Formats: sequence, structure tokens, C-alpha cells
Amino acid sequence: MFNIAILGLGDFENWNNSQSLSLGGASGVIKSILPYLEADTIYLMGITSNKKNLYEKIYLTKNISIIPIAYVPRNTILPIRFHAFFHGRIINSLIKKYEIHSVYSHAEEISYWIKPGTRILYHMHGSTNALVKAKKRIFRTKLLRDRWESIRKANIRKANHIIAIDPLCLNLIKRHGMEDKAILLPNFVDTGVFYKDKSICSLLDHIDKKILLFVGRIEEVKGLELFVDTLLEMNKREPGNWNGVIVGRGTYEPILKKYISDASAESLFYFTGPVFEQDKLRGIYNRASMLMIPSFYEGIPMVILESLACGTPVISTDVGGVKDLIADGVLCHVNDRRNPNEFADLIELALKNEDVSSDEFRFSSLKASYLINKILRGGKIEREKN
Repeated sequence: MFNIAILGLGDFENWNNSQSLSLGGASGVIKSILPYLEADTIYLMGITSNKKNLYEKIYLTKNISIIPIAYVPRNTILPIRFHAFFHGRIINSLIKKYEIHSVYSHAEEISYWIKPGTRILYHMHGSTNALVKAKKRIFRTKLLRDRWESIRKANIRKANHIIAIDPLCLNLIKRHGMEDKAILLPNFVDTGVFYKDKSICSLLDHIDKKILLFVGRIEEVKGLELFVDTLLEMNKREPGNWNGVIVGRGTYEPILKKYISDASAESLFYFTGPVFEQDKLRGIYNRASMLMIPSFYEGIPMVILESLACGTPVISTDVGGVKDLIADGVLCHVNDRRNPNEFADLIELALKNEDVSSDEFRFSSLKASYLINKILRGGKIEREKN
């Protein structure tokens, strides 16, 4: 028997519905790789808003079970990470109870507590301190950021192997003297789910114009004012030909809507709310003319890879590993200045290139799974010599 535990800040019970506490990011990576992992039993250990389900084993499929290990009240003002850190102390007893051989961690706050002796693959989702992106400023203080950094440092030191999604993560690992553990592996998507699809997208069927798309959390850190300003610039250049579609939810939504209202542009934007079903997301990507990432901070956004897998071009701010690992100047373009005119220029350039055939999609879950399965089973990893 070979059993693995996947640790994440995901609400795995409600993965595919509007009750979920989590959206995108690490949860998207886990969802993409899960069908390709090779184990007798896989345990998804994450968060829950239902206290009755805490530590209960919930069957998802024949060999995949959910075990919520961190209780997060639905109206909490604390970051989910704080709850995960507090409840994560139970992880060692669960590893023993369910005879876990390897842990695939996407949650530093939980794997921090794991005692020596368990094989750990730590998937680092970005080099930026996670609390820099906290919704409330009170949780971005230097004291708390330093504490979180010490948690990450402990994960880097105890892990057997570390997946660095971009060169920034790789450099951080090197600064801690653990480069021998590091493997550069950009995020990936399931190309059995995200692909070119000409089916009608019912959610956007009422829109008959070109669509500039945003998918993600509606929070201050996402820089959505730039998205709005870019759409307004495209509407100046092509009056009546563009709509902005925003897929997601978040605490910044009222502020963003006021920003749009102040520009008297309500008719140009459509908020869908969160969309969790992957087939619906595929339809949205395929219907869109362009995906935009206006963020201040990112690692390698899953939505970029999902969009590209569907053949939809992407424009992005210079965040994380997008420029170094994904941007090709054909379907994915990066601009390092937050200038809506320049982003509008990139939209026009990308649309001219959208029919250009590109190489085989490089970021598939299937390809990534060969390496991840080998690591989880303790196989020897051959590294390229510099």
C-alpha cells in the first residue's frame, strides 16, 4: 500500500460549488494534478466551514478521501492561513492514523508541524510573502510577515524536495542554502479539461461583443483598476465593440463597482460571480477575446495557463514567473508598466497573432505528473548540471 496526503488551504468538500471558501491558486493546481497521481489512497486535507466535518473522513472517489483538518468560520476576519496554522498541529496524528507515506504540501502553515521521518514534497506557489496579499492591512504588519517567513523557512529546510514554480522561488530556496532540493516546475493545467472548444458559452451568450476577461479573486492586490482603464481605452479605439467580463468574488468588489460607476461605464462590464465548474470556465475562456492579469503580485497564475490551453491570448503585468517562463510574444504578452494605453496596444498586437500556430502546450498536468509521482515515491531525481 502507498498512501499520500495532499495539504492545502482548499475547501475540498465544496470544491465545485458556490459555498467554497477557496478559489483558484493552489486549489487549481491540486485539482489539475489529482487525476494523474499514482497512489492506493489519496487524502485531501484542507479547511472546512462545517465544524461537524472536522477530522471526519469523507469519500470523494474509491481511492480519494477528504479529511478537513482546519475549521474556518464563514464570517471570520482572520486570514484562512491563521486558522490552518492553529489547527495544523494535529497533522502528525493523522499521518500516523492513515499510514501516510508521503505528503504533498501546498500549505506551509500545516506542513510546518510535520515531525521528521515523513517524506515531504513542498510545492512553493510564489516567492512573495503571503501576508503581503492579506485582505486587511492589520495582517500585513512586519511582525506577522516575519513570522510567516519563518514558517516558510522551516518548510524549505524540512522538505525532501521543493517545487519552485518560477526563478524567484528558486532564488529564494538558494538563499536558504537548499538549492539541492529545488526543482523548477511551472504550474500546470489538465488539458483534458481546458482545451479549444467551439461550444456555446451559455453564461456569456447574451454578449455579442469582444470580451476582455478577468478571472480570480476581486481583491485590492489584483489591481483591477488597470483592467477597467484598459477596457475603457479599447472602447475609445473601437467604440461599442468591447465588454469587460469579471469572473470571481471578493471584498474589493464594491470598491471596484464604484470605480466603474464613477467612470459612467456600468454598461461595459459584466460580473458573473464565482464560477467553480471547470467545463463552464472552459467555455468562458473560449468565448473571451483576451484574458488580462492586472495584478500587483502573482506566482504563475493558473488562469493564464487555462486560457492559453484554450487558445485565448493573454496580457499580463510583470508578475512572478510570467515573463521568464510563459510569455512568448505571440499569445502571451507582458508589460512592466501599469499604463492602459500600452496594454491596449498589446491587445491589438496579440489579436493579430491569435491564429498563429504555436508549439505543443508545455504546461500539462500529465507531463508534470511523471516527475511528481516519482518524487512522492522516493525516486531519484536527475538534475541538469549548470
